[in-house]
Amino acid sequence: MSRYLLLLSFLLSSLYLPQARAATLLLCPGAPLASPGAVTEDYTTPLGARMRAIVTEAPGKPEPGCRAIPLKVAASGVQALHFLPPDARPGDTILLQGEERNKDFTVTGHTLDSGQRAAVKPAPNLAGERPDDAADVRERAPRATWAWSPNAWRERADEMLDWAAGQKMGELFINVPVRDGRVVEPDALAAFVRQAGSRGIAVTAFEDGPDLILPTERREAIGRMRAYVAYNAQAADEERLKCVQFDVQPQLLAPDKLPLAARDGHYLDLLAALREAAGKMTLDVVVPVAWSGEDALLGGLARHADALTVRNYRTDPGEISRQAAPFLDWGVKHGKRVRIALEAGPAGIGVERRYRRLGPGAKGDLLLFDIGGQPVLVLLKVPAAQDEAVAYLFGRRRDIAGSATTFHFDKPALMRLLPQLERSFGAWKSFGGMAVHELR
Repeated sequence: MSRYLLLLSFLLSSLYLPQARAATLLLCPGAPLASPGAVTEDYTTPLGARMRAIVTEAPGKPEPGCRAIPLKVAASGVQALHFLPPDARPGDTILLQGEERNKDFTVTGHTLDSGQRAAVKPAPNLAGERPDDAADVRERAPRATWAWSPNAWRERADEMLDWAAGQKMGELFINVPVRDGRVVEPDALAAFVRQAGSRGIAVTAFEDGPDLILPTERREAIGRMRAYVAYNAQAADEERLKCVQFDVQPQLLAPDKLPLAARDGHYLDLLAALREAAGKMTLDVVVPVAWSGEDALLGGLARHADALTVRNYRTDPGEISRQAAPFLDWGVKHGKRVRIALEAGPAGIGVERRYRRLGPGAKGDLLLFDIGGQPVLVLLKVPAAQDEAVAYLFGRRRDIAGSATTFHFDKPALMRLLPQLERSFGAWKSFGGMAVHELR
């Protein structure tokens, strides 16, 4: 075959190759189904309304209420979507936090260089008083920590309590074995709680695991709660657990076990069932700091939880305070106790990416759309320009593991910081104390 015939054959065949089509960005109320290959992200507004952003090449006829913006890139060129709060006013820099796997970047949070980065002033307490001294704050808001192995309290109680007292801990979260709906060793538990109480240390049982929101696991979780209630009912006053803590983390559930859009509903259903099973027993719920903008979830927590423990895993004092403030305000509003938890164990590697704002018409790999007053970020794989969007360009990245998220490498710095945070957070009547993960 001559080279001319080869060229002709190539040109003809190229006419039949599938061409990448420009995608459409949809912002829809609720959670409508998306076509295969679409990129989606869900959000709950401060008023509790659910919405979904969708980038698709097959928009079809959008459902009523959807807003549509044609994009100049294919859906395959979109890496992720991320909502900002409706009142956000991004400036020259946007920081995206998340995880990198191969070439993919999963966005888990953001920081803006606008008001969200300003220092947060502690809210005044209801009596208008100055924050108490740290030692006085600890009287009403004791420090706490987790003891993951049940052997720690069953076999080495004296050692554990000596250590906890030395660290000025006023509460221990312990793993209590339960079998067939009953606490396995009620006498041993009673003896430990009584011994801890004699040293001014309360004891709480904890449960953890994202699988607890699955219908197949929910019955087991409720059964364990009932076991703790039954134990407290037969125990003497000085032998009773202070409360039960559930650290579910539904966001960590494997995608093939439960669709993302269904997780919040299953999570709140679990909490409602636990609240009913708990009766008069206190229910403490552990939540990630990233939920500060999840108003629907926080509304459900206000109905079902008696207290929150917020995993605020940062080491910068200003950032810790900024991220704690919305939860402490929430606690004041709803009359709930809020404990702020820091990390002292080894942490996984996270990433922070910095994006800088560009001028009109410039190509960026992060596009900010304002769709009817709702800001939506579109993260691209290749820079592109869009008339309806403000473009930002990736500048640099940094790991936010290690010194940014955990005090594992400098625990003395943590112990110096705790009194400062206790004095500051003590200005909120909702403050329930500091908790430290893996301090020992």
